[in-house]
Amino acid sequence: MPEFTPTQGRYLACIRTYTEDFGMPPAESEIAAAIGVSPPSVNQMMKTLENKRLIRRQPGVPRSIEILVAPETIPKWKGKRITSTMKVWMRVDPPPARDTSRAGDRKTNVYRFKITLQETTPVIWRRIETMDVPLGKLHELIQTALGWTNSHLHRFRIAGRDFTDPRFMTDDIDDFAEDYSGMRVSDLVASHGSNLRISYEYDFGDSWQHEIVLEEVTESQPGVRYPRCIDGERACPPEDVGGVDGFADFIDAITNPGHDEHEEMLEWSGPYDPSSFDATIATRRMSRALPVW
Repeated sequence: MPEFTPTQGRYLACIRTYTEDFGMPPAESEIAAAIGVSPPSVNQMMKTLENKRLIRRQPGVPRSIEILVAPETIPKWKGKRITSTMKVWMRVDPPPARDTSRAGDRKTNVYRFKITLQETTPVIWRRIETMDVPLGKLHELIQTALGWTNSHLHRFRIAGRDFTDPRFMTDDIDDFAEDYSGMRVSDLVASHGSNLRISYEYDFGDSWQHEIVLEEVTESQPGVRYPRCIDGERACPPEDVGGVDGFADFIDAITNPGHDEHEEMLEWSGPYDPSSFDATIATRRMSRALPVW
């Protein structure tokens, strides 16, 4: 029978309790919140539990933790109440066909937006151009232009009202958000004009807040493919880094080889250049399918 330390047993108890309560394994950020440690510490513990053959995970697949020890050997969870920050969904219908044609003689509106990740210093931002798209597609463009991975919930706030994907509309979400099906960028511009401002929150745990500003409505240019990212600055934060405060601590550690947590953060995230940004790479991501967990 595999043996584990009390600390390892606490992690196993957390994983088992979460899985039983929510019907799926937890994300590392949720384990970190429940136990009160940093996400990199959880990442290290997951590797230890795997090496001891106490759990197994599918490489590259989030929320795939499987406990390999008998349930009766795992202690009861004695920590704080465990909560979930995500509802997993899978695309059950084929995604809408993309219009990959180049703009020809027929002119159509192109919407230029500036997306700014709030409370980051220096500021992380992107400038994108897109033809008229549904709000769900705008979500995809924000995710791919910034560099997020669509691993968490999101919502838009427009004129004091919150909107989200109907596949997230569960009892704990539909109290504060409405279905955005059928809403398009052109509808919002028609209602709010050139003063259109949209708030976009991603990951209700880390609570990344974005400001989306409509800068201009122009006509499509011959030979130009949309959507595209035309400008921006700085790299997207890693997923599950702990929000704005956790990101600041991460930057301090990852950019300073003498920092006590430098090696730990480097192993957790891999090489990370906070100043890195390439509009061509962002545009390429925008043209591909959004990651779906």
